[in-house]
Amino acid sequence: MSENILLGITGSIASSKSEVLFQLLNKQNNVEIFSTNEGLKYVSQDFQNENTIYSSWDQLEGSPHIEYARWADKVIIYPATANFISKYAHGLADDLLLSTLLMFDKDIYIAPAMHEEMFMDKKIQENILNLSNKVTFCGPRFGNLDIGDQGIGRLVEPNELFDILYTKKDKVIVTSGPTSEYIDDVRVITNKSSGKQGRAIAIELMSQGYEVVYIHSKDIEPVAGVRNIIFETSEDLLKAMDSETNNLKHLFMVAAVSDFVIKKTKGKIDRSKGEASINLSPNIDIVKEYKLKNRDVNVISFSAQTNNDLNFEKIKSKDSDYLVINNLSDNYFGSDMNKVTIINKSEKIYESGDENKHLIAQKIIQNTII
Repeated sequence: MSENILLGITGSIASSKSEVLFQLLNKQNNVEIFSTNEGLKYVSQDFQNENTIYSSWDQLEGSPHIEYARWADKVIIYPATANFISKYAHGLADDLLLSTLLMFDKDIYIAPAMHEEMFMDKKIQENILNLSNKVTFCGPRFGNLDIGDQGIGRLVEPNELFDILYTKKDKVIVTSGPTSEYIDDVRVITNKSSGKQGRAIAIELMSQGYEVVYIHSKDIEPVAGVRNIIFETSEDLLKAMDSETNNLKHLFMVAAVSDFVIKKTKGKIDRSKGEASINLSPNIDIVKEYKLKNRDVNVISFSAQTNNDLNFEKIKSKDSDYLVINNLSDNYFGSDMNKVTIINKSEKIYESGDENKHLIAQKIIQNTII
């Protein structure tokens, strides 16, 4: 069914890709183009000559920000710069596109494009997080950036955004980071997991248009643009997972869950009393428990090992659909690089080289979501 779509262009070097997106959208929809003044600098003159692009109030009569906000079924900002996102997040309306967007109350899709350092800036992350309850963020993803760099900030491709708009993707949980099990009211047992691989998987799934629920430990940075839930203990983690089973299709169990729990001591253990003993009891197998209750969920487990054993016994005992094996003797905690092997219950299906965790995330998703 044909829709009325307002395509917004901002001043990014990637803005030329909006020309391709327009052609894709215009085949079956009514598309109007609004641009910032800076955005016009990055689209071709031929494109501007062939299409009407509104960038100034002087081009239109009446109150176009009201009229077009009521006309449109969707607004797509492609690409969106850090400057534009920040202005929108703070309610600024200093041009035609921003004024129209602030009037609009239906589906908004924003595709960020910027360098990694800018995207990861605390203020930009906060702005995206604050907008996430009313905006669908499409990317960015890891890839080639300006001046020959690689990182998070690459604009999703026009065909990828078109796919996000018109192909409903599954709901996915990604867990990430270490659990902390309390010894007393102030001390915990935890592990050295950085959460980077889980975070990379959540970012990549978001850039592909999946409905991502990112359940992460409290000291791990959230992923801007998806729904974030924080856990501390393994019990918290399982409760959070159980609360999100509705319509769930895939679970990436990347969190480093403690193998042991402790009977917590009230208050604070006093060292003046001399030696103290801690009794460790085996923790429940969260994946196994979860799979028993959710047979239809595609569960991808992760195994941190000190060898390259394919561990078919582990995947069968957990009843996982896939197991991603990470040899800790090859990959140290906190590294931006990783090397993994993926198995199902009967065979090895993929082995990576030593690559950036965002590239590893892409390979994991390709080999486990069918």
